[in-house]
Parts: sequence; C-alpha cells; structure tokens
Amino acid sequence: MGFSVNGKSIILHAGEGILVNSKRIHSNHSIPGKPCAFYCSIIHPSLLCSSKYIEQTYLAPLLGANSFDYLLLNRNDWTHVIIDEMERLFEDSDNKTIELDILESSFRIWKNIYKHVETPPTTAGPASFEIGTFKSMILFIQHHYMEKISLGDIAAAGNVGKTLCAKLFKKYASKTPGEYLIYYRIQKSIELLTKTNSSITEISYATGFSSASHYTKTFRERMGCTPLKFRKDNTKEKIEYSLFSQREFHGH
Repeated sequence: MGFSVNGKSIILHAGEGILVNSKRIHSNHSIPGKPCAFYCSIIHPSLLCSSKYIEQTYLAPLLGANSFDYLLLNRNDWTHVIIDEMERLFEDSDNKTIELDILESSFRIWKNIYKHVETPPTTAGPASFEIGTFKSMILFIQHHYMEKISLGDIAAAGNVGKTLCAKLFKKYASKTPGEYLIYYRIQKSIELLTKTNSSITEISYATGFSSASHYTKTFRERMGCTPLKFRKDNTKEKIEYSLFSQREFHGH
C-alpha cells in the first residue's frame, strides 16, 4: 500500500502498519495492480484523557506539531504491540465488551508509545504553519465542493496567495488545488451513487459539476467507467473495497 504523511511517501508491505499522529495530513492508496485489504482504526485522543493531569503529562507532549508524524509498525521491534492489539480488536474481540476492549487496547498502545518515543521540545516549527494553512484550504473545499469555487477562493481560505496555495497542495497532496477539488467531488458522488437512488443529473449538480455530461466524462476519466456502470457494479458491501484504489486525504 502507498501511504503519504505530511507530504512524505511510504510503501507498506504485507504484515506492516503505520500509526499516524494527530492532525497530520495523510492519504493512502493501493499500488496499481496490487489491491489490498487492511485494518483501520481512528482513536480520538480524548478517549485516553481520564483526567487533565493524564492529558497534559502523557498525551499533549506527543501530540504537538513538533512530535513524530508517524510510526512505522512491524513485528521485529516494540511496535509489534500495536499490530497485535489491532489484530486482537478486529479478530478476537467479544461484541459484549468491545467498547472496553477498545479502551484497554488504546491505553496499552499509548503506554508503549510514551515509553519508546522521545518527548520533543515545545516550540512550534515552520511546518506547523504550512500544515495549518493547507488544512484550512482542504476544509474549505470539503465544505464548498458543491459550489463553483476558484483557485483564488481556495487560496483565500488559507490566507495565502495562489502560488503558495498551489505549492502546498503539490507538497502535501501531490495534486493541484483543481485536481483535489475534482477528486473530492468524484468521491462524494460515489457515496451518492452507491447509497441513494438519485439520478446522474441530480448527483452531478449535488457534487458541483456543471452538467451531467461533464460529470460523466470526468468520472470515466478518473474511474475508468461511467457512473451508471459503477453504480451497477458496486453494491454497498463492495464500495469500501473499491475505494481502496483511490487516494483518500485526512487531517485527523
């Protein structure tokens, strides 16, 4: 699997994993011709904050902008604990106690991270400004993708010029702002194709395309088939697997 964290590319192999820190821009995609399946768990830091003291002592120092962006996980060092806990949660948990299992695993994982990862200095570096700016522009697109928006609108959302806007998208998303906008519109349209009975015309306008023909043409270029064929071939049960071949961006 290909992975990107704050603009750095990583390749993961079978049996390996990655833990991405809070508020990092990250994406994943399957390698062309090599579809893959994987476990994914998103743990909100508040789950571990049983008190203000615990939060400030054990969590906050390792969640800041100067701390690690990601940890690569394998079975040959201490990170195997995280892989073991993930496998246990997904394969052996009892539905009756699943919430308690999640809490138990989350604390065990974080205890090992705290033991093995060096606490960084508290001063914020220049990268934190870039990431904050990029996230503001990403969120603007995600909130306004159904509207007609321009490069200037996206740049203004980050309070930067068009040149820096394009540079940040290239660095952290490997796409231009326009390419990311189209990508996001296609992803939102896939949700409507597979989870609603809306017509292609309705979906095209709901996701910001100027017409059904423009939407169909763009969809075929990106996905290799028409929206109607995609809807026919992908049930609700299949859609998650189908999306593994497309890049997904997050900023948790």
